Amino acid sequence: MAGPKTPVMQQHARAKGAYPDAIVFFRLGDFYEMFGDDAVLASRLLDLTLTSRNRGKPDEVPMAGVPHHAAHGYIAKLLELGHQVALCEQMADPSKVKGIVPREVVRVITPGLITDGSQLNAATNNWLFALEIAEGAVGVALLDLSTGELLAAELADLAQALAELTRAAPRELLLFGADEEARRAIAAAAPRVALRQGEPLDDAGAVLGDLDAADLPPTAVRAVARALAFARACTPGAELPVRRIARFDPDAAMIIDPVAQRHLELVESWSGLSSATLLAVVDATVTSAGARLLRRRLLSPLKDVERIRRRHDLVELFVVHARLRTEVRKALSDVTDLERLGVRASLGEATPRDLGLLRDGLGAAAETVGLLDAVDDAALRETLGIAQALPDTVDDVRELLSRALVERPPTQAKDGAIFQKGFDAELDELSELQQTGAERMVALEARLRDDTQIPTLKVRYTRVFGWYVEVSRSHAGKAPAEWRRKQTVASGERYTLDELDELSERITSAEERHRERELALLAELVRAAGQARSRIAELSARVARWDVAQGLADVAHRHDYSRPMVDDAERLEIRDGRHPVVERLAAAGRFVPNDVSLDVDGVRLWLVTGPNMAGKSTLLRQAALTCILAQMGSFVPAKSARVGVVDRVLSRVGASDDVARGESTFMVEMRETAEILRSATRRSLVILDEIGRGTSTFDGLAIAWAVAEHLDEAVGCRALFATHYHELTALADVSVHAENFSVSAREVGDDVVFLHQLVPGAASRSYGIAVAKLAGVPESVLARARAVLAKLERGGAAPSSKRKDQLDLFAPKGPEDAAGSEVLETLKQVDVDRLTPLDALTLLAKLKQKL
Repeated sequence: MAGPKTPVMQQHARAKGAYPDAIVFFRLGDFYEMFGDDAVLASRLLDLTLTSRNRGKPDEVPMAGVPHHAAHGYIAKLLELGHQVALCEQMADPSKVKGIVPREVVRVITPGLITDGSQLNAATNNWLFALEIAEGAVGVALLDLSTGELLAAELADLAQALAELTRAAPRELLLFGADEEARRAIAAAAPRVALRQGEPLDDAGAVLGDLDAADLPPTAVRAVARALAFARACTPGAELPVRRIARFDPDAAMIIDPVAQRHLELVESWSGLSSATLLAVVDATVTSAGARLLRRRLLSPLKDVERIRRRHDLVELFVVHARLRTEVRKALSDVTDLERLGVRASLGEATPRDLGLLRDGLGAAAETVGLLDAVDDAALRETLGIAQALPDTVDDVRELLSRALVERPPTQAKDGAIFQKGFDAELDELSELQQTGAERMVALEARLRDDTQIPTLKVRYTRVFGWYVEVSRSHAGKAPAEWRRKQTVASGERYTLDELDELSERITSAEERHRERELALLAELVRAAGQARSRIAELSARVARWDVAQGLADVAHRHDYSRPMVDDAERLEIRDGRHPVVERLAAAGRFVPNDVSLDVDGVRLWLVTGPNMAGKSTLLRQAALTCILAQMGSFVPAKSARVGVVDRVLSRVGASDDVARGESTFMVEMRETAEILRSATRRSLVILDEIGRGTSTFDGLAIAWAVAEHLDEAVGCRALFATHYHELTALADVSVHAENFSVSAREVGDDVVFLHQLVPGAASRSYGIAVAKLAGVPESVLARARAVLAKLERGGAAPSSKRKDQLDLFAPKGPEDAAGSEVLETLKQVDVDRLTPLDALTLLAKLKQKL
């Protein structure tokens, strides 16, 4: 590309030079223009028309643009694709500038630094995740610019960092100190995250400034500094809305690694259905902050018994006091996203609509506090957290916004009509002048006509000459001496006078002055709201906790959940437990509850057998989900439950492969199993489903036996092990800590009815052919399967594919007789009533070939 020649292109070159990794949106009038490589890239990604500036000249450059008013949609798409966008704005009104308009980059928007509500998911945090690997330790920092939250910790190893990465689900990741293997692991754990390489830091302490990091380890301090440095570079001239660094302790929460989170479908389902996740079925929150808090609690259940019980106390309060729950829920439903609105105000980005939402949300929050303040029971007030004092409802800001703003403020400041009449005298006068300017001119015309006794006098306006008084030629001599002649026309004379000039100046400038006054008043409101950001954030946090509690109480009430007993024992007892998601998606009353009882010092390993489709995997998952719900502070779907604190849930459920890494289903299964065996502790809950099925029968059985034995003898944790290897049930005969259970089924003729009921003892058979029949496998195939199964069950060998001239040593006579026997056995197994004409022809051809 030829070098920039014009001042405008020189401005663009400076902006692009300062932010080479961003797509520069360069403001020209009512458009954002992109030039050079940015234009080529954006035209492809956004389906824009690619043109050029200075076409045919030596300094021709590719160009593409989007309308200023529609830019947010295009920016959102670029962010979704992982790109950064630098906004280069006009810093002055072009109509008032002589020469080139000054332009500067005012903001770089990246996927992890979004603050525009229309580009954010209200129910999730928008994290920027900084990860520092150094000296055998891993420091992490999580910054959500939209809420002003900054969290930090030092982790033991990369595996723990990957767990936190999966839990946080950030939009953008800053990485420093990772080798190639670590980078691959991080990319695999977060394939949709925009990955950036961190820059070297000269002085981390200087970046932190006044933020207190005294109790943070060095790697965590550097991770925080990287996050802050990146955010400040992207928001030049603005103060970040971060007031403190919150240190989080990963050891304080139950560990749910990426595999378990995926297998248990906590926040994402295999099917892609948002309704098929644990989060979806327990989320009855009505505020954005409440939804975000619930998600974080679900992915980070507590291990501290007292904190868990306090959460249960609050949920129980709203379960028992149904009327209070209903009233609070109604009031909370009008609480807007106070946390993010306060941040937008502190960054100077709040629109009139944002301020209106802030006003309404503060009002609803104050109403909620008032409802809770009406509770006079001391114990209940203690549970609600209002025994000592009520939360600050930021009444001063709410009252200011209520006095200032119209009921429905416009989306953008340029739309005007923001303020109520009576809020500002100067603005009212300018508004009135705008509305009554024409009437004042009519009144002036009438008065001048009376004063001068000139019946033909008229007050007129043209774009060229502005306002003037026109007098016909015959009455020109009556014009007062103080009037100044402005123009002579064929019909008479045109004059001006001081009073007319003053009024015309007020009228012609009223619109501009009104706009300027509105913008000044709006800036004052935004500043006042921004200064209260910390108070607003604290109120939002209190509201979020109440919202989570009432939502969980509502779920418990509607779906018959009970309060679990959580303690430090090493037992897990669930009576009539249910799978919260499967139960909700099943027909009413169709889900069959089951009991689970595991004790580290007693029976701690259950070997669960039974046919496919009978509910083994559901049983395993519901036990794990019950522990997660109990320790996050929720009631649980069971008649009763006692949960001895679980330090981590480890899962190997379901089949999957990793095509990108060239790994088979069995390899993925073994990797996940190996990680479970490495990380499981005595306090862990392990659920394993069909270990070893991806390889040969003997290899698979051997692996399954060894894994179960290791969990029982070496780890000694609570575990549920579902298997089709009936030989594995013999482990219960040699271990006092293992016991067999099966999910029952009943045969009705050749069909099977799954009872989904767990009973003691191993299953007698697997009903695989019956399941195949339910799945719609053709009758000809089923008949052949029954014949082969009958032969195997009699101790015979599997069917041979040898040629007819090869003798079968186990055949009673010749190979023809053996083939005939197989044909006869297959015919005996055929259900003629289920054969379709095509199945019959297919079967006949196969049997003929056998003979």
